[in-house]
Amino acid sequence: MAAKSVKKINKSIMIVKNFLNDDSAAEGLPMRLVVTVILLSVIIGISAKAASLFINDEKEKTLQGELDMINKRASLMYIQGGARDIDNPDDFSGTMENIHIKIPDYAAFVVFGAMPSPDGNPAETGNQHTDNVFYYALNDGRVQTGSSIARFSANSTGLNKHCASPGRI
Repeated sequence: MAAKSVKKINKSIMIVKNFLNDDSAAEGLPMRLVVTVILLSVIIGISAKAASLFINDEKEKTLQGELDMINKRASLMYIQGGARDIDNPDDFSGTMENIHIKIPDYAAFVVFGAMPSPDGNPAETGNQHTDNVFYYALNDGRVQTGSSIARFSANSTGLNKHCASPGRI
């Protein structure tokens, strides 16, 4: 019985020695590691880009929420009869309302009452046909436009627009 157990131990030792000395699978190991690292890098890169896009979309939705608040209140003023004539300080007909919003830092500017120029910068002057248009330009160069039933700014100076920079207005 002792001889059988010695044989089993010797056989186990031989299997371990053969396993440790067998390097046939080691030839493919570096290639597998390289492929694994490349695939992992691609997955992490795509995940980081997706997270970045998600964060930027959420930031833009915050800005759109602020602009939507202005649009809703301006539309309500328009439906109720219009805003006060800013050229005539003695005229108290119409509505005047103060709205406090925060234009985030990732927005280059926001313009009410004008169409964007082809280069994306604020228009020099507006006209009565674009007084109901608003748009914003982001720091990455994207420009988004919107329109309303209300005219945002109209006066006799020909500067029928209001341009807002990042910060509280």
